[in-house]
Amino acid sequence: LRPYNGTLDLFRAMTRLYFVDDYTHLGWREFAQKGVRVHDVPGDHETIMNPPNDVALAKALQKALDNR
Repeated sequence: LRPYNGTLDLFRAMTRLYFVDDYTHLGWREFAQKGVRVHDVPGDHETIMNPPNDVALAKALQKALDNR
């Protein structure tokens, strides 16, 4: 991957199933030159798009789009 000259929106599952060194940005900070906006969404990596978490994800995505 090459660095992106912009801000990245990260939709992060609130339940962690595994350990990562950088839980805050999940490794994306080094690629987003203008920062990372983190949106916490209920669920884990496997259930973030399943009901009822899908509604919260859709709302977070729409809010991010509206704020662009």
